Amino acid sequence: MNNIVSSEGAAKTTMCALLLGAVLNIGLDPLFIYALNMGVAGAAIATAISQMVSTLVYLTYVLRKKSAFSFSVKVFSPTGQMMAEILKIGIPTLVFQLLTSLSIALINRASGDYGDSVIAGMGAVTRITSMGTLVVFGFLKGFQPIAGFSYGAKKFDRLREAIKTSIIWSTSFCLVVGLVMAVFSTQIISQFTEGDTQMILAGQKSLFANGLTFILFGFYTVYSSLFLALGKGAAGFFLGACRQGICFIPVILLLPMVWGMNGILYAQPIVDVISVVITVVMALHLHRELSRAEKQIMSNSEM
Repeated sequence: MNNIVSSEGAAKTTMCALLLGAVLNIGLDPLFIYALNMGVAGAAIATAISQMVSTLVYLTYVLRKKSAFSFSVKVFSPTGQMMAEILKIGIPTLVFQLLTSLSIALINRASGDYGDSVIAGMGAVTRITSMGTLVVFGFLKGFQPIAGFSYGAKKFDRLREAIKTSIIWSTSFCLVVGLVMAVFSTQIISQFTEGDTQMILAGQKSLFANGLTFILFGFYTVYSSLFLALGKGAAGFFLGACRQGICFIPVILLLPMVWGMNGILYAQPIVDVISVVITVVMALHLHRELSRAEKQIMSNSEM
């Protein structure tokens, strides 16, 4: 429901539904866990109730005929072409999520050779950087439908403006967050432990490097989202899988063998640089393709 409502541009409804669910979850957690003494079960119930409330907001929006969509079992007739279009975009997203989990598992496995402190340090770095990446993903969730609409309507000037605006805003955010992570890396990591110097040292080194390369994350993510928005599933899959899979897996497996613990601490920053280089090459090819398509439309209209 979230994706359906977002895809038709009803950003306020999506925001209200998500915020209502999140705030309700935050409020119900202490009530069920502590006041009612329900423990983990209370946390689960609070989450379920919050999700149901969010779903009701979406259903109300659709059933009150505010949505461009309507639902009917009678007209449910999926075709092979329809399923292919869905899977072309959905499978890359699925694989990206799986690769993200796999990359975390590989980091933990490699860190295990150097003790629990290094595992804890890398875990802290992952949590900190994920706070930044999730904000960028949220921003680009609004960019994707605009890019898709513009491309489908052959409004290439609007598409270019959307790309430019998204790169500027996402990179500006990543610049600020990346510099904060790099400059205050020691202070930030120190909040996750009480005097574990080995954890602080490992986490500080990794967070400093991740902060510097996080500046590139917005640019990379704009284009990995853009390819999927334009229906270019293969290119979107490849680019989306670069940072967490295609490039990351060989680096995290091989680099520690030749560089020891530093190979673990700097694996993600190195992969980020490689992924951005690949992104630049693919972006240049995409813009040449869009320019040719625009010229073709202009020549056809003149005829």
